[in-house]
Amino acid sequence: MSAETEREDLSDRGAPSRLRGEELKFVGMPIGGIGCGQLYLGGDGRLWHWDVDNRTAPANINDLHFTRPPLPSSPFEHGFAVRVTDGDGERARWLDARGFPGVTFAGRPPAAEVDYADPGEPVRIALNACSPFVPTEIDDSSYPAVFLDYTATNTGTTTAEVEVAGFLANPVCLTSRHTRPLRLHSRELDGAPGVQFTATEGAAENPARADLVLEDWEKPDYAGWLVTGDAFGSGPVRTLDRPDYQGEAGAFGMRMADSHASAPGDDAGARDRATGTLRSEPFRIERNYLRFRISGGNYPGTCCLNVVVDGAVVGTTTGSFSDQLADRVLYLGPWKGEDAVIEIIDAETGPWGHVGVDQLRLTDHAPAQPPLPELPDHGSVALAVLGADRARVCPATETFESPSDVFAPTPGSSTVDGLTERGAGVVTAGVTLRPGEQRTIRFVLAWYFPVPDREGLAFLEHGRELLRHYASRFGSAQDVVAHLAREQERLLGATRAWTRAWYEDSTLPHWFLERVATNTTILSTSTCYRFADGRFYGWEGAYCCAGTCTHVWHYAHALARLFPAVERDTRERVDLGIGFHAATGQLSMRGEADRSPAVDGQAGTILRIYREHQMSPDSEWLQRVWPRTRQAVEYLIGSDAEPDGILDGAQPNTQDATWFGRNSWLSGLYVAALRAAGAMAREVGDDAFALRCAELAASGAEVIVRDLFNGEYFVHELDPAHPGSVNTNRGCFADQLLGQSWAAQLGLPRVLPPGPTRSALRSIWRHNFVPRPMEYRKHSPIDGGRIFYDNDVPALVMCTWPNGGGDEAGNNWSTSYFNEAWHGIEYQVAAHLITEGMVGEGLAIARSVHDRYGPLRRNPYNEIECSDHYARSMASFGVYLSALGFEHHGPNGHLGFAPKIRAEEFAAAFATAEGWGRYRQTRTESERTSTLELHHGRLDLRSLRLDAIGTAARATLDDAPVDVRVSADESGPLLRFPETCTINAGQRLRINL
Repeated sequence: MSAETEREDLSDRGAPSRLRGEELKFVGMPIGGIGCGQLYLGGDGRLWHWDVDNRTAPANINDLHFTRPPLPSSPFEHGFAVRVTDGDGERARWLDARGFPGVTFAGRPPAAEVDYADPGEPVRIALNACSPFVPTEIDDSSYPAVFLDYTATNTGTTTAEVEVAGFLANPVCLTSRHTRPLRLHSRELDGAPGVQFTATEGAAENPARADLVLEDWEKPDYAGWLVTGDAFGSGPVRTLDRPDYQGEAGAFGMRMADSHASAPGDDAGARDRATGTLRSEPFRIERNYLRFRISGGNYPGTCCLNVVVDGAVVGTTTGSFSDQLADRVLYLGPWKGEDAVIEIIDAETGPWGHVGVDQLRLTDHAPAQPPLPELPDHGSVALAVLGADRARVCPATETFESPSDVFAPTPGSSTVDGLTERGAGVVTAGVTLRPGEQRTIRFVLAWYFPVPDREGLAFLEHGRELLRHYASRFGSAQDVVAHLAREQERLLGATRAWTRAWYEDSTLPHWFLERVATNTTILSTSTCYRFADGRFYGWEGAYCCAGTCTHVWHYAHALARLFPAVERDTRERVDLGIGFHAATGQLSMRGEADRSPAVDGQAGTILRIYREHQMSPDSEWLQRVWPRTRQAVEYLIGSDAEPDGILDGAQPNTQDATWFGRNSWLSGLYVAALRAAGAMAREVGDDAFALRCAELAASGAEVIVRDLFNGEYFVHELDPAHPGSVNTNRGCFADQLLGQSWAAQLGLPRVLPPGPTRSALRSIWRHNFVPRPMEYRKHSPIDGGRIFYDNDVPALVMCTWPNGGGDEAGNNWSTSYFNEAWHGIEYQVAAHLITEGMVGEGLAIARSVHDRYGPLRRNPYNEIECSDHYARSMASFGVYLSALGFEHHGPNGHLGFAPKIRAEEFAAAFATAEGWGRYRQTRTESERTSTLELHHGRLDLRSLRLDAIGTAARATLDDAPVDVRVSADESGPLLRFPETCTINAGQRLRINL
């Protein structure tokens, strides 16, 4: 197949993906509300990765889940089953791969469909799962809940009774029940058939006896322990002998057990590949708690500490991807007087495949713990039926091993011990189906865990009082259910309208739409939070790298384009508020978490402020933030010594290093920020500053081309005053044109002229888009780097060295990044290629990311960089905007489209400052029309730029004529509406050209 044919294939509409068999293995699609935690829908319809209850501590896991994708698992028992009764008898089975081996999965974020197909079953069952997702309406898109719609279709010839039952073990206080005595409760909901789960304090006998030290490791050997494998060495390691990269251990004494420091090997990888176990001699449990310190990887069951009684694990814990020991306690009160052993297990061979343990003691003195309502994993969970002919509830049962048990549960106690007693609640709903009839049984699963991990977020302003945003609206999971019962049709109707506009009503390739939409689910993972005071907060990736970081998040376009009010608030509250240095105009790179500067984050945030203004309904917000925005621009100009439009001096940036010397990446961003600042200054009437920015931008563009363009691409001119600093010198750097790419997203005047820009893009395509990246890495002049690619799928490598220079790239660990492929940068390059007319190349780069997340390789719904669900990947929305040729300026009432993919018959969803809908156009010899259909909100239109404007045009709004004139501006022809044309939801504007 020729390269041309390959590129043409990528623009074909194609078919929606549908996964089956082995392709379901890693599937985990985030399915909850924005900023409400993380919950996956698995490939066979089971829910997994239950991270809605704030139990996970911050950690940097880098590429771990790219190289070792996790398999579905759940910390508690749950599931759904179906029972069909018809003329052929009664049949009950699990609604997952156990009951339906032929199950298939179709992910259409924010929704997914699971088809429980079975040719021998006349009643077909399909699940449609989603949490409400309504662009421009953040509160309507931030529910701690998921709708589970089971649709049954009777393809048989006789009437069928169909029942679906869901069961759930109590998921409240999953961690805390192991650290203090608790009672777990389940009861029927008020107002809807369902069950709610809660927890209350239990009581522990506390005679305040002296502690019993089981082990302090202050000895040269493991006397009293059975040792297997080689990971733990011959005895406890001296903490001073641990590798320097592990950092301070925080041990009580001089020694500890550590399966990394004691393992054989010359590097971290070799040490982590070692495995082994330590098993204590039996001891009598004579106190309520086991207290100890633990570090290492977070691998339940395979890299952990277990307490075992009668062959059963009664308590277990892991490290949190940290080599600093953390204090932990396990509540053992129910087993007092029994014999137990402690197992310390390292069966992991990959990154963080080790465990460290120090000082084990039995105690009646548990560490001071907050009151129950302040525990992050305390709250409530509810499962309810919102649509069926009939329903019944069993709030407590001990029988749920089989589908038959679930449909005929034996009632049990609604209050049980948090550790020793087992139980679940069951909710069953049924419908009657005549032959050919189809009905839907709707469940809703809601959660309420209002207190986030305040310890892990303690660096945030008011960190000790943080609550999740939904706590400002609801008081329990039952409250969430009651609200959704009232609003379900409105919310799901709007969600379906968006997904229909995005997928079914579009002409863009299905693979492309699915990939872009996948990264919008990052908002519904543990990467993102909404707090009760309205603040949005985002890690770089899940639990990794604090502060809604400017130098990462400025790549991410999705949130701003779909929920613009959130980004406006973040700019004003955080970048120009909490993180603003009033004396200088510097923006903190991580808000209050790190108040140091990042030059790319500073420039990128100025560009974002202009974007947020464009995505506003009027100019009020810009007028309010302009004084500090101007100050931020002046801070950037202060880094330009001459000034001549080129940055000088220290340039800290997203490559985790401070660069020196002139380069097109950072100075190009500076020029783009000047272009944006000039545009904003003109709008607020600050003409003198607008002129100053324009002059500096013109100078910068001239100098970059004159001094840094080598005839093929842009290079990095070194600063002799800083030898050894990180640099790309003669290398071809993937981000060298980021400023021009940003400017194109905002419709700004060019940062760099077309000729050198397109030459550099062709060079990036030729040199950096590597067909076999693992093979390239073997011969790269740069050592190391994390793994974000496979060998058989191309990837856009960060920096390559066609003219040499790799051995001159600097003396810093961060040069290893040059061997990596960061998806957000791949997407911004793809977007830029499409904008500059190299559509096939841009699609090929985007498709390479899509293919690396093929379901046989890893989870298709988790793009990874420094951690899972990495924010920079939301740059993929910029690729979408480039494919539309999208322009929008809300305050000016401007909109524009210039489709780059099959423009002759084109349709796609779009979102503006106050609404969203579908744009479609026809460009044939017999018809030249454009149509705007608004599905939600409103759109005030005063100008419209299209790709084929002639000398005359006619416009109708719902068939009523609208006055429109052909005009032009500095960017070319456009249509102007002498009287503002307001389009409301449900209306259609049609243009004949």
